[in-house]
This record gives sequence, structure tokens and C-alpha cells, in this order.
Amino acid sequence: MSSATVPDTTSTPEAREALHLLTTPGGIADPYPLYDRLRALSPVAGYRDWPPGTVPGADEPVTAWALFSYDQVFQAARDSATFSSRDPLQEASSAPSLMLVNTDPPQHEVERKLVSQAFSPRRVKRLEAWLTELVPRLLADLDEASRGGTAEVMEFAAEIPTRAMVRLLGLPDGDHVRFRRWANAFMLSSSLTPQERIASNEEMVAAFAARLAERTEHLANEGAGCPSSQDVEDAEDLISALLRAEVDGQRLTPEEIVRFCVTLVVAGSETTTFLIGNLLHALAREPQVQNRVRADRTLLNIFIEETMRLDGPPQRLFRIATRDVEIDGKMIRAGDWVALFFGSANRDPAVFPDPGRLDIDRLNIRQQLSLGHGLHFCLGAALARLEVMSVLNAVLDRYPTITLTDDPGTKQTASLLTHAYVRLPLHLSS
Repeated sequence: MSSATVPDTTSTPEAREALHLLTTPGGIADPYPLYDRLRALSPVAGYRDWPPGTVPGADEPVTAWALFSYDQVFQAARDSATFSSRDPLQEASSAPSLMLVNTDPPQHEVERKLVSQAFSPRRVKRLEAWLTELVPRLLADLDEASRGGTAEVMEFAAEIPTRAMVRLLGLPDGDHVRFRRWANAFMLSSSLTPQERIASNEEMVAAFAARLAERTEHLANEGAGCPSSQDVEDAEDLISALLRAEVDGQRLTPEEIVRFCVTLVVAGSETTTFLIGNLLHALAREPQVQNRVRADRTLLNIFIEETMRLDGPPQRLFRIATRDVEIDGKMIRAGDWVALFFGSANRDPAVFPDPGRLDIDRLNIRQQLSLGHGLHFCLGAALARLEVMSVLNAVLDRYPTITLTDDPGTKQTASLLTHAYVRLPLHLSS
């Protein structure tokens, strides 16, 4: 497939200006007014950015069509035959290719079945009691570090997903520090140099390959034969479960297991961290909503969904057209890159009335697209929900009020891949 520049034959001056602003620090920090301008013009040609996992400074950005309306994004996300997730730029990059994220059927279906057998709801559920103990302990550390009741919550937020992944993979507790560093280096929002990012990626792959070799030798010494589904569930850690997973005689290769471990770290760490930050900001910003979910915890699931719609960390992903396809009168050619703006789709007033308001009574909230759709619905959604529910319940139990401070915090402004705070001070009253 070609990664050639998309001819900019349809964009108006207004669209070109808005597309440019989307790549500036101000546009990345607050893209929503620009989405409103671009939605009526969509599809728009000429959006220029890096796909996830590539290394700015070492890899070249792509020029793409951009889809902003809910209907366009939804249709493209569900049509994997026309809009491929394969990313030749990342395949050629020094960064490791992500499992499931960058694959199409039939490879995707086989990989997902095998991974789902090991990364099962039952295995994720085992973390619940551990998280219930961990989160209050980390909040106690946060209280100790806070000044006058003002706490910097993003450092706390970053601890949860990385510690959970270390636990899942059966690695030493202290490895969560390395996980955070690896995840940050992989993300487009990283402030590291290209050389530092490449070195971090290489270190991450080597570390997982070494751990995989250890677990393979351990299982061989145990004399593990043909695994049963119960063997997979009973495996002491996720890597051992991935080694044992089998569907119709097929098993994951060592390379695929390493790629999944990389995907788990880089796709789950930063995204869940940023979601926790956005949820805590929403609680502080919306006192009436805070009071309602505090009194009725059954509303927390809806609050999470609505916050993901309103301020979900994932903002856009890339696809490549496999054939010529016309969308709303504009012809996208086979080989053209296409950016799907989930953040814009989630604020389309044609689907979500009064889209800029956080409304936990919204009837169609489960139509939000932050976790993907169909074939590429986020495999880690259950883990992310368990983590954020543990955080929200613990925070609401511990602090009678959660409010904003005079300091608005700092949003990341390096890439529109995610919409997130990197620094967020809040008043947490005890």
C-alpha cells in the first residue's frame, strides 16, 4: 500500500487552516472548537501527522484524509475490509509493531481468539481485591505528598495501570517504573529524543523476550504437555497463559507473545492513566454530578462512559484505504491514509445533543466510540474499567469533596493521539 501524500484537491482555505491548527499546541490542548468547524466539511484532505508507534524525527509523518462526523467514523471503523489497520510505516519503523491494533482479518481474528483465552475476564477479575487494597495505599501516599489539601493527581494516576500490568505478567513489583518509562517513550507525546525512544523500545522488546524465555523454560521443566482451557486459566501469570493458549491447534509464536506484551504496556498504561486524570477532573468540575455518583455508585459506569465520550483520551487513529471509496461526494483512493477522529465523532450533535455537556442521563451514551468499535473494540476495556472503578470508589470514599484549584493544570500538547493532562492539581478534602 502506498503512503504517498494525498493530493489536496478538495480542502477549502478554512479546512486547511483548521487542519493546521489541530497540529499546534493550542489545537492539541483543546481540539473541540476545531472539530466543530471541520465536521461540516468532512471528509477533509491534507491532515498531516504520525501514526501511533512511529518515531517523530526518525520516521516521516503521513498526509491523510480526515473523517470528523460520527457516521463517517463509525462506518469506517466497522469496515475493516475497506479501511485496513495495517500500518506499513510502523512496520518499517524501529518501533515494535502493535499486536491486534495493526492487524486485519484473518490474522486479527486468530490472534484475538488466542489472546482472549489467556487475557480472560476471569484473569482480570482476580485483580479486583488487590486493587481494592492498593488504591487506598497510594492515596495515603498522595495525601502525605500534598500541600494544604492540594494534590497533584497525575503521578498517582500513572501508578495504577503499570502496577496492574506488572501484577498480571508476574513480574517484580519494581518493574512498574520501567513500564512507565517504556510507555512514555513509545507515545507520540513523549519529550524524549528519537534516539532515546528507539533505545527504550529496544530495551522493552529485549526485556519481554528474556521473560518469555524464562517462562518457556519453566513450563518445559514442569513437563507441560498439551494444555487444556483450565490449564490456561490456572496459569500463574499472563505470559504463562499466553504460552499455553491454543485454538484449533494454533498457538501464539514467541514473537507474537512479545508483541502482545508490548501492546499491553504501551496501549494500556498511558491511556488508562489519562482516563483517570480526565475522570477526576470531571468530578471536580461538575459538583452536581459528583454528588449524584457519590450517593449512588451504580451511576459510576455511566459517568465513565460519558466522560470517555466527552473527554476520552483516544482522539484519532489511522487506517489505509484498500480500494477506491466515495464518502459524501469525495473520492478516497486505494492506498490513501485516513485519520478517524473518534474525539470529534463523540461530540457530533447529530448523535449526541448538547455534546459539550457532561450528562449522565444521556440515553445513548453507549454509542460513544472511545474504545473503538467492532473488530477493533479495545481488548483491554474490562481491565481499564476495573482500574478506574477502583480509583473512583476509593477517591469518593476517602474525600468528602473534590474541587478544582486556581491552577488549571497542564495538558499534553505534543500529539492529538491523546487528549490528557500531564499535570493536574486538585483540592482533595479529608
